Amino acid sequence: MKLTMEKVAKGEDEVIIRYHEMNEQVETLAEIVKSGGRKICAVIEGQTLLLSPECILYLESVDGVTYAYLKDRVCKVQMSLFELALTYENRGFFRCSKSMVLNIYKIGFLKSEPGNRIRATMENGEQVMISRRYAKALRQKLKGGVKEDEE
Repeated sequence: MKLTMEKVAKGEDEVIIRYHEMNEQVETLAEIVKSGGRKICAVIEGQTLLLSPECILYLESVDGVTYAYLKDRVCKVQMSLFELALTYENRGFFRCSKSMVLNIYKIGFLKSEPGNRIRATMENGEQVMISRRYAKALRQKLKGGVKEDEE
């Protein structure tokens, strides 16, 4: 993909995306531009932070409370896992189990496990298990494929 940037003296900032065929990469770019760099509101040690989705390794729901796991700390998030997975799907968020969403762009490596599960080792060395219910969808997403019902 070619990138051209041009500084203009006057007028409104504008992004034009030219493509031959709509694909996941083009959709992701469009979503990033449309979202305007949307942040996720989180709390750590009584302070409110605005997190960029790109800095989150994974999210976990424990006793109805959602936590965001960053490289070196954990924050409480006020959105539900469902909302986060839906809102930031095009930014790499993927539902990997009933209680977890992971950022596929923060996976260091993957290992197949018995029972059709996948063990994901994140950039910080933590391991997250992708349940067999979501393993097939992850494989398809990583291959850039489509769901079976769309074929």
